[in-house]
Amino acid sequence: MTANDWMKEAENIPSLPVKLRKNGFTYTQILRGVRSFVYAQHYTPNLTYYEVFSLRYSPKQIINGKSYPKRERFPGNEDFGVWAWSCRTYDEAMKIFNKLENKDDLP
Repeated sequence: MTANDWMKEAENIPSLPVKLRKNGFTYTQILRGVRSFVYAQHYTPNLTYYEVFSLRYSPKQIINGKSYPKRERFPGNEDFGVWAWSCRTYDEAMKIFNKLENKDDLP
């Protein structure tokens, strides 16, 4: 798949929301790159962690009779350490984000 093919396909895929709730936490997207994301995890009012992850997709599927299109995927607990990382500081998150963004191959 060429870069142009990849970009054209990506235009038609629903994006992750800027703000979402999962596992009792609120997450806010603070940075989106071509291949990766940084979300702030609001752990407590005074404590924020950063979750950095590669762009991944969930396939088109039917779940409990409801049809879902191919879409961007937020990582599950089992994805951490594989294609997602939790960071205590923004600087640590940015190091991982920049490494993911500067890979030579497309996601």
